[in-house]
Amino acid sequence: MLDVMTLRITLGIVTLTVLVLFWAAVYLPTRSPFAGWWTMALAWSTLSPVLLLFNGSPAQVVLNPTSNVLSAWAGLSVWWATRSMRDREPPSWVLPVVSVVTLVTALIDSPGTNVWAGNGTLFTIMAGCFALASWDLWATWRHRRLVPDRRDQQEALVALMVAALGSTLLGAFYVVRLALFVAAGADSWAFTTFAGSGTTTIVLLVVLVAVTFSVSALGYDYRTQELRRRATQDDLTGILGRTAWIDGARRLLDKRAHGLDDVVVVVADIDHFKVINDSHGHATGDAVLTTFADAARDAMGRGAVVGRMGGEEFAVAVAGESPAVVAARLEKLADRFAWRLRTDGLPATTVSCGVAEARATDSVDSVVARADAAMYRAKAEGRARVVIDDADGAPGR
Repeated sequence: MLDVMTLRITLGIVTLTVLVLFWAAVYLPTRSPFAGWWTMALAWSTLSPVLLLFNGSPAQVVLNPTSNVLSAWAGLSVWWATRSMRDREPPSWVLPVVSVVTLVTALIDSPGTNVWAGNGTLFTIMAGCFALASWDLWATWRHRRLVPDRRDQQEALVALMVAALGSTLLGAFYVVRLALFVAAGADSWAFTTFAGSGTTTIVLLVVLVAVTFSVSALGYDYRTQELRRRATQDDLTGILGRTAWIDGARRLLDKRAHGLDDVVVVVADIDHFKVINDSHGHATGDAVLTTFADAARDAMGRGAVVGRMGGEEFAVAVAGESPAVVAARLEKLADRFAWRLRTDGLPATTVSCGVAEARATDSVDSVVARADAAMYRAKAEGRARVVIDDADGAPGR
């Protein structure tokens, strides 16, 4: 069986090779935050085992704790890579705190003679990082599965699942390492056999090779999604623009034509918006539009297709819900919108909504026209209300 030093050298060579290839083939063409953080994770993972080759030399007292810190950085970089897929920034305080804790616990644990100095802390940090990364990956996977049109999502879904499984495996492995390290000790047969340096190196090599192609696919997918967002999103609010919303609604109607869920369409218009623009300026008006878009995205759910049709008019398409249920959600949306306006110090206003359920013969234009007519009835009846198209039931607030 290969000795630990040979395995560490092998891990370093493989990781360095993957680092160079990933940097050249994925990071440079895409420049995505995900690819950047993953490149950093590979860099720290390459350097960390190299420093452990000096165990048993006078340099061990310095290089062993340094290796711990680099390993912690690698774990953090993996977490931040997955976090970037959900458009979330890394917390600024985490890196210095983790670095100091990792270094100090290693330095006070006789690093000159103890090759496992501070490893209890390191195993805890690594388990936590991989657990958080797994959470982000599975959350992203679940979100992508809810996209109404998944024709272009299959490769990304597979890549996300493979990466999530790899991260989950590593998180569980470091939990086992920590438990055996604390309960049995680093010199025990159980720890050496199931969680020692040799076993860890093999596990890391297998997972690294298994997830390399998936991570590369995710790097390009992130860039593709970013370009797609720029092409389809409304520049001001970040929700879908008119053309993209019509495409999304049409896909829902196509699925309905094949016997799938019923589709309900909403047209919403912010009341007295011109007055807000004239009295408070366009910057305030833009803030009101953005506030409503955020509230609509939150209130209507991830499966809803939410877009801005132009000006202060918005549209929503929802599959699998009745007009009455959608109307109830719109009531909550109106309350959330009013609360956010107060919280942000913006002028108070309301919203009028029209709701229409798609018929078997409806096109996007025809069902939107009926929802639009219901919205104008809401305006005529005093604004600040929800009206359901006559064909779907009695109108109501």
